[in-house]
Amino acid sequence: MESRSLLVLGKFRREERAALAVAAEQAAFELHAVDTSDEASDWLSNHDAHGALLESEQSEALAVEARSSARHVRLPMLALARSVSDLAFNDAFSWGADDVLPFGEVRPLLTRLRNLPREQAEPPKTGRGNALIAETDRTRRTVVARVLRNAGYAVTFAVTSEDAAAFAERVDLNLVVVNAELMPSARPVVERARAAGSNANFIICCAPRDLRVAREGLQDLNGVAAVDGFAAPENVLFASNELRAGAVNNRKTPRLLYGTTVAFRGAGRERDDLGFTYNVSSGGIYVRTLAPPDDDETWIELRPPRSDRLVRLVAKIAWRRRFNHNENATVPPGFGAQIIDGAKADIEAWNAGNAAMAAALG
Repeated sequence: MESRSLLVLGKFRREERAALAVAAEQAAFELHAVDTSDEASDWLSNHDAHGALLESEQSEALAVEARSSARHVRLPMLALARSVSDLAFNDAFSWGADDVLPFGEVRPLLTRLRNLPREQAEPPKTGRGNALIAETDRTRRTVVARVLRNAGYAVTFAVTSEDAAAFAERVDLNLVVVNAELMPSARPVVERARAAGSNANFIICCAPRDLRVAREGLQDLNGVAAVDGFAAPENVLFASNELRAGAVNNRKTPRLLYGTTVAFRGAGRERDDLGFTYNVSSGGIYVRTLAPPDDDETWIELRPPRSDRLVRLVAKIAWRRRFNHNENATVPPGFGAQIIDGAKADIEAWNAGNAAMAAALG
Protein backbone atom coordinates (compact mmCIF):
# COMPACT_ATOMS: atom_id res chain seq x y z
CA MET A 1 0.00 0.00 0.00
CA GLU A 2 1.42 3.38 -1.02
CA SER A 3 2.22 5.58 1.96
CA ARG A 4 0.82 9.09 2.37
CA SER A 5 2.46 11.96 4.22
CA LEU A 6 1.17 13.29 7.55
CA LEU A 7 2.65 16.49 8.97
CA VAL A 8 2.51 16.65 12.78
CA LEU A 9 3.18 19.91 14.66
CA GLY A 10 3.51 19.99 18.43
CA LYS A 11 5.39 18.92 21.53
CA PHE A 12 4.28 15.49 22.69
CA ARG A 13 4.97 13.18 25.61
CA ARG A 14 6.63 9.89 24.81
CA GLU A 15 3.40 7.88 25.06
CA GLU A 16 1.54 10.43 22.92
CA ARG A 17 4.19 10.28 20.20
CA ALA A 18 4.00 6.48 20.34
CA ALA A 19 0.23 6.58 19.82
CA LEU A 20 0.66 8.93 16.85
CA ALA A 21 3.24 6.60 15.31
CA VAL A 22 1.00 3.55 15.73
CA ALA A 23 -2.02 5.27 14.16
CA ALA A 24 0.03 6.66 11.26
CA GLU A 25 1.63 3.28 10.52
CA GLN A 26 -1.69 1.40 10.62
CA ALA A 27 -3.29 3.98 8.31
CA ALA A 28 -0.35 3.80 5.87
CA PHE A 29 0.86 7.33 6.58
CA GLU A 30 4.48 8.42 6.80
CA LEU A 31 4.71 10.67 9.85
CA HIS A 32 6.79 13.88 9.71
CA ALA A 33 6.90 15.45 13.19
CA VAL A 34 8.18 18.99 13.84
CA ASP A 35 8.23 21.23 16.92
CA THR A 36 7.69 24.71 15.47
CA SER A 37 5.49 26.38 12.89
CA ASP A 38 8.58 27.57 11.00
CA GLU A 39 9.72 23.97 10.58
CA ALA A 40 6.21 22.97 9.54
CA SER A 41 6.00 25.80 7.02
CA ASP A 42 9.38 24.88 5.54
CA TRP A 43 8.33 21.24 5.25
CA LEU A 44 5.03 22.13 3.56
CA SER A 45 6.77 24.37 1.05
CA ASN A 46 8.91 21.44 -0.12
CA HIS A 47 6.62 18.43 0.22
CA ASP A 48 3.14 17.23 -0.67
CA ALA A 49 1.04 16.48 2.40
CA HIS A 50 -2.12 14.38 2.62
CA GLY A 51 -3.01 15.60 6.11
CA ALA A 52 -1.82 17.76 9.00
CA LEU A 53 -2.18 17.08 12.72
CA LEU A 54 -1.74 20.19 14.86
CA GLU A 55 -1.36 20.53 18.63
CA SER A 56 0.75 23.60 19.19
CA GLU A 57 -0.41 27.11 20.08
CA GLN A 58 1.24 27.98 16.77
CA SER A 59 -1.42 26.00 14.88
CA GLU A 60 -3.48 29.03 13.92
CA ALA A 61 -0.55 30.86 12.31
CA LEU A 62 0.46 27.77 10.35
CA ALA A 63 -3.10 27.01 9.26
CA VAL A 64 -3.73 30.57 8.06
CA GLU A 65 -0.44 30.64 6.16
CA ALA A 66 -1.05 27.25 4.56
CA ARG A 67 -4.67 27.96 3.68
CA SER A 68 -3.63 31.24 2.04
CA SER A 69 -1.84 29.12 -0.55
CA ALA A 70 -3.86 27.53 -3.36
CA ARG A 71 -1.65 24.45 -2.96
CA HIS A 72 -2.89 23.76 0.56
CA VAL A 73 -6.40 25.23 0.57
CA ARG A 74 -7.85 21.70 0.59
CA LEU A 75 -5.31 20.13 2.94
CA PRO A 76 -7.14 18.23 5.73
CA MET A 77 -6.19 19.60 9.15
CA LEU A 78 -6.95 17.87 12.44
CA ALA A 79 -6.55 19.53 15.85
CA LEU A 80 -5.47 17.70 18.99
CA ALA A 81 -6.95 18.83 22.32
CA ARG A 82 -6.21 17.88 25.91
CA SER A 83 -9.94 18.15 26.55
CA VAL A 84 -12.39 17.75 23.67
CA SER A 85 -15.14 20.26 24.43
CA ASP A 86 -17.29 22.95 22.86
CA LEU A 87 -14.46 25.40 23.45
CA ALA A 88 -11.92 23.13 21.76
CA PHE A 89 -14.13 22.62 18.70
CA ASN A 90 -15.01 26.30 18.38
CA ASP A 91 -11.38 27.36 18.70
CA ALA A 92 -10.16 24.79 16.16
CA PHE A 93 -12.90 25.57 13.64
CA SER A 94 -12.13 29.29 13.99
CA TRP A 95 -8.69 28.77 12.45
CA GLY A 96 -9.81 26.22 9.90
CA ALA A 97 -9.43 22.76 11.43
CA ASP A 98 -11.62 20.02 9.99
CA ASP A 99 -12.00 17.97 13.19
CA VAL A 100 -10.84 17.72 16.80
CA LEU A 101 -9.65 14.61 18.62
CA PRO A 102 -8.08 13.75 21.99
CA PHE A 103 -4.42 13.26 22.80
CA GLY A 104 -2.91 9.83 23.14
CA GLU A 105 -5.76 7.73 21.72
CA VAL A 106 -5.03 5.58 18.68
CA ARG A 107 -8.56 4.65 17.56
CA PRO A 108 -10.04 8.13 16.88
CA LEU A 109 -6.96 9.22 14.93
CA LEU A 110 -6.68 5.95 13.04
CA THR A 111 -10.33 6.11 11.94
CA ARG A 112 -9.94 9.65 10.65
CA LEU A 113 -6.67 9.01 8.84
CA ARG A 114 -8.16 6.00 7.06
CA ASN A 115 -11.08 8.17 5.90
CA LEU A 116 -8.88 10.83 4.30
CA PRO A 117 -8.58 10.84 0.49
CA ARG A 118 -5.72 8.89 -1.03
CA GLU A 119 -5.33 11.27 -3.97
CA GLN A 120 -3.58 14.63 -3.86
CA ALA A 121 -6.00 17.54 -3.75
CA GLU A 122 -6.65 19.49 -6.93
CA PRO A 123 -7.76 23.15 -6.94
CA PRO A 124 -11.53 23.39 -6.34
CA LYS A 125 -13.80 24.20 -9.25
CA THR A 126 -15.53 27.59 -9.35
CA GLY A 127 -18.94 26.70 -10.71
CA ARG A 128 -20.89 28.56 -8.02
CA GLY A 129 -19.85 32.01 -9.19
CA ASN A 130 -18.10 34.95 -7.55
CA ALA A 131 -18.00 35.83 -3.85
CA LEU A 132 -16.77 38.94 -2.06
CA ILE A 133 -15.53 38.72 1.54
CA ALA A 134 -15.39 42.09 3.31
CA GLU A 135 -13.38 41.34 6.46
CA THR A 136 -10.39 42.95 8.20
CA ASP A 137 -9.37 40.00 10.38
CA ARG A 138 -6.88 37.89 8.39
CA THR A 139 -7.68 34.60 10.10
CA ARG A 140 -11.43 34.96 9.64
CA ARG A 141 -10.94 36.16 6.06
CA THR A 142 -8.77 33.15 5.24
CA VAL A 143 -10.97 30.47 6.79
CA VAL A 144 -14.20 31.82 5.28
CA ALA A 145 -12.48 32.05 1.90
CA ARG A 146 -11.33 28.46 2.19
CA VAL A 147 -14.85 27.25 2.94
CA LEU A 148 -16.35 29.20 0.03
CA ARG A 149 -13.61 28.20 -2.42
CA ASN A 150 -14.06 24.54 -1.55
CA ALA A 151 -17.80 25.02 -2.14
CA GLY A 152 -17.11 26.30 -5.66
CA TYR A 153 -16.89 30.09 -5.33
CA ALA A 154 -14.19 32.31 -6.81
CA VAL A 155 -13.31 34.66 -3.94
CA THR A 156 -12.13 38.27 -3.80
CA PHE A 157 -11.53 40.44 -0.72
CA ALA A 158 -12.26 43.92 0.60
CA VAL A 159 -10.59 45.18 3.77
CA THR A 160 -12.02 48.71 3.96
CA SER A 161 -15.63 49.85 4.19
CA GLU A 162 -15.20 52.00 1.08
CA ASP A 163 -13.95 49.09 -1.02
CA ALA A 164 -16.64 46.82 0.38
CA ALA A 165 -19.41 49.26 -0.57
CA ALA A 166 -17.99 49.79 -4.05
CA PHE A 167 -17.29 46.12 -4.79
CA ALA A 168 -20.72 45.05 -3.48
CA GLU A 169 -22.37 46.88 -6.40
CA ARG A 170 -20.69 44.64 -8.97
CA VAL A 171 -23.32 42.79 -10.97
CA ASP A 172 -21.06 39.75 -11.47
CA LEU A 173 -21.12 38.87 -7.76
CA ASN A 174 -23.24 35.97 -6.53
CA LEU A 175 -22.45 36.27 -2.82
CA VAL A 176 -21.27 39.07 -0.53
CA VAL A 177 -20.08 38.28 3.03
CA VAL A 178 -19.67 41.39 5.19
CA ASN A 179 -18.35 41.76 8.74
CA ALA A 180 -20.66 44.17 10.59
CA GLU A 181 -17.67 45.72 12.38
CA LEU A 182 -16.32 46.81 8.99
CA MET A 183 -19.71 48.00 7.84
CA PRO A 184 -22.05 48.69 10.81
CA SER A 185 -24.91 49.82 8.55
CA ALA A 186 -25.30 47.16 5.88
CA ARG A 187 -28.81 48.02 4.74
CA PRO A 188 -27.88 51.07 2.60
CA VAL A 189 -25.11 49.02 0.97
CA VAL A 190 -27.56 46.26 0.04
CA GLU A 191 -30.08 48.78 -1.27
CA ARG A 192 -27.48 50.54 -3.43
CA ALA A 193 -26.28 47.20 -4.77
CA ARG A 194 -29.84 46.23 -5.69
CA ALA A 195 -30.35 49.61 -7.38
CA ALA A 196 -27.16 49.02 -9.39
CA GLY A 197 -28.55 45.72 -10.66
CA SER A 198 -26.90 43.27 -8.26
CA ASN A 199 -28.73 40.03 -7.52
CA ALA A 200 -26.06 38.81 -5.08
CA ASN A 201 -27.04 37.23 -1.79
CA PHE A 202 -25.70 39.12 1.25
CA ILE A 203 -24.56 37.55 4.52
CA ILE A 204 -23.89 39.89 7.44
CA CYS A 205 -21.55 38.51 10.13
CA CYS A 206 -22.08 40.16 13.51
CA ALA A 207 -21.60 39.58 17.23
CA PRO A 208 -24.11 37.15 18.81
CA ARG A 209 -25.63 39.91 20.94
CA ASP A 210 -26.42 41.89 17.78
CA LEU A 211 -28.00 39.07 15.77
CA ARG A 212 -31.63 39.69 16.64
CA VAL A 213 -31.43 43.43 15.91
CA ALA A 214 -29.56 42.77 12.66
CA ARG A 215 -32.13 40.24 11.50
CA GLU A 216 -35.04 42.50 12.36
CA GLY A 217 -33.45 45.37 10.44
CA LEU A 218 -32.95 43.26 7.32
CA GLN A 219 -35.95 40.93 7.34
CA ASP A 220 -37.86 42.79 4.61
CA LEU A 221 -34.92 42.52 2.18
CA ASN A 222 -34.71 39.51 -0.13
CA GLY A 223 -31.52 37.49 -0.32
CA VAL A 224 -30.05 38.74 2.96
CA ALA A 225 -29.13 36.80 6.12
CA ALA A 226 -27.31 37.57 9.36
CA VAL A 227 -25.10 35.00 11.12
CA ASP A 228 -22.90 34.81 14.21
CA GLY A 229 -19.56 36.26 13.17
CA PHE A 230 -17.75 34.39 15.95
CA ALA A 231 -19.07 30.94 15.04
CA ALA A 232 -17.54 28.37 12.70
CA PRO A 233 -16.95 29.71 9.17
CA GLU A 234 -19.11 26.89 7.80
CA ASN A 235 -22.10 28.78 9.20
CA VAL A 236 -21.57 31.27 6.36
CA LEU A 237 -21.82 28.36 3.94
CA PHE A 238 -25.05 27.19 5.60
CA ALA A 239 -26.59 30.65 5.16
CA SER A 240 -25.35 30.76 1.57
CA ASN A 241 -26.99 27.42 0.80
CA GLU A 242 -30.26 28.53 2.39
CA LEU A 243 -30.30 31.77 0.39
CA ARG A 244 -29.48 29.96 -2.85
CA ALA A 245 -32.45 27.70 -2.21
CA GLY A 246 -34.66 30.76 -1.80
CA ALA A 247 -35.06 30.02 1.92
CA VAL A 248 -37.39 27.18 0.96
CA ASN A 249 -37.54 24.58 3.69
CA ASN A 250 -39.73 21.51 3.27
CA ARG A 251 -38.97 20.13 6.72
CA LYS A 252 -41.73 19.95 9.31
CA THR A 253 -39.44 21.81 11.73
CA PRO A 254 -36.75 24.34 10.78
CA ARG A 255 -33.05 23.57 10.68
CA LEU A 256 -31.19 25.60 13.29
CA LEU A 257 -27.49 26.46 13.30
CA TYR A 258 -26.36 25.03 16.63
CA GLY A 259 -22.92 23.86 17.68
CA THR A 260 -22.21 21.59 20.62
CA THR A 261 -20.11 18.51 21.29
CA VAL A 262 -21.90 15.25 20.55
CA ALA A 263 -20.87 11.74 21.61
CA PHE A 264 -21.94 9.07 19.13
CA ARG A 265 -21.53 5.33 18.74
CA GLY A 266 -23.10 2.61 16.65
CA ALA A 267 -26.04 1.07 18.53
CA GLY A 268 -24.67 -1.65 20.82
CA ARG A 269 -21.04 -0.57 20.44
CA GLU A 270 -18.85 -0.04 23.51
CA ARG A 271 -17.11 3.30 22.91
CA ASP A 272 -18.21 6.78 21.94
CA ASP A 273 -16.55 8.98 19.37
CA LEU A 274 -16.88 12.76 19.45
CA GLY A 275 -18.15 15.23 16.87
CA PHE A 276 -19.76 18.66 16.78
CA THR A 277 -23.25 19.55 15.61
CA TYR A 278 -23.63 21.71 12.50
CA ASN A 279 -27.39 22.12 12.43
CA VAL A 280 -30.31 20.49 14.22
CA SER A 281 -34.07 20.18 14.14
CA SER A 282 -36.63 18.39 16.28
CA GLY A 283 -36.51 15.46 13.88
CA GLY A 284 -32.84 15.28 12.99
CA ILE A 285 -29.24 16.25 13.49
CA TYR A 286 -26.20 17.01 11.34
CA VAL A 287 -22.90 16.07 13.04
CA ARG A 288 -19.55 17.35 11.83
CA THR A 289 -16.85 14.65 11.93
CA LEU A 290 -14.25 13.05 9.69
CA ALA A 291 -15.29 9.65 11.04
CA PRO A 292 -19.01 9.04 10.35
CA PRO A 293 -20.21 5.81 12.01
CA ASP A 294 -20.56 2.76 9.78
CA ASP A 295 -23.65 1.51 11.64
CA ASP A 296 -27.02 2.66 10.31
CA GLU A 297 -28.48 2.97 13.82
CA THR A 298 -26.51 5.23 16.15
CA TRP A 299 -26.74 6.35 19.76
CA ILE A 300 -26.03 10.05 20.27
CA GLU A 301 -25.63 12.11 23.44
CA LEU A 302 -25.58 15.92 23.55
CA ARG A 303 -27.09 19.00 25.14
CA PRO A 304 -30.19 20.36 23.40
CA PRO A 305 -30.25 24.05 22.49
CA ARG A 306 -30.95 26.33 25.46
CA SER A 307 -30.31 23.51 27.93
CA ASP A 308 -27.59 22.22 30.28
CA ARG A 309 -29.14 18.76 30.42
CA LEU A 310 -27.60 15.92 28.41
CA VAL A 311 -29.96 13.71 26.43
CA ARG A 312 -29.30 10.30 24.88
CA LEU A 313 -31.18 9.65 21.63
CA VAL A 314 -31.37 6.92 19.03
CA ALA A 315 -30.84 8.07 15.45
CA LYS A 316 -30.93 6.45 12.03
CA ILE A 317 -28.16 7.52 9.66
CA ALA A 318 -29.64 9.18 6.58
CA TRP A 319 -26.38 9.99 4.78
CA ARG A 320 -22.62 10.24 5.29
CA ARG A 321 -20.23 12.71 3.71
CA ARG A 322 -16.55 11.94 3.98
CA PHE A 323 -13.71 14.37 3.28
CA ASN A 324 -13.54 14.28 -0.51
CA HIS A 325 -11.38 16.16 -2.99
CA ASN A 326 -13.46 15.09 -5.99
CA GLU A 327 -16.46 17.31 -5.40
CA ASN A 328 -17.29 20.81 -4.26
CA ALA A 329 -17.66 20.82 -0.48
CA THR A 330 -21.04 22.51 -0.19
CA VAL A 331 -21.38 21.09 3.33
CA PRO A 332 -18.70 20.02 5.85
CA PRO A 333 -17.82 16.32 6.33
CA GLY A 334 -20.04 14.42 8.73
CA PHE A 335 -23.36 12.61 8.85
CA GLY A 336 -27.04 13.40 8.94
CA ALA A 337 -29.37 11.35 11.11
CA GLN A 338 -33.08 11.10 11.81
CA ILE A 339 -34.03 10.88 15.49
CA ILE A 340 -36.16 7.75 15.88
CA ASP A 341 -36.22 6.93 19.60
CA GLY A 342 -35.15 7.83 23.11
CA ALA A 343 -36.48 8.05 26.63
CA LYS A 344 -39.63 10.17 26.84
CA ALA A 345 -37.94 12.80 29.03
CA ASP A 346 -35.00 13.03 26.61
CA ILE A 347 -37.24 13.43 23.56
CA GLU A 348 -39.27 16.10 25.33
CA ALA A 349 -36.12 17.96 26.41
CA TRP A 350 -34.76 17.80 22.86
CA ASN A 351 -37.98 19.13 21.33
CA ALA A 352 -38.29 21.86 23.96
CA GLY A 353 -34.73 23.03 23.33
CA ASN A 354 -35.28 23.25 19.58
CA ALA A 355 -38.55 25.10 20.07
CA ALA A 356 -36.95 27.58 22.51
CA MET A 357 -34.11 28.32 20.10
CA ALA A 358 -36.45 28.75 17.13
CA ALA A 359 -38.59 31.15 19.16
CA ALA A 360 -35.55 33.15 20.27
CA LEU A 361 -34.42 33.54 16.67
CA GLY A 362 -37.84 34.82 15.70
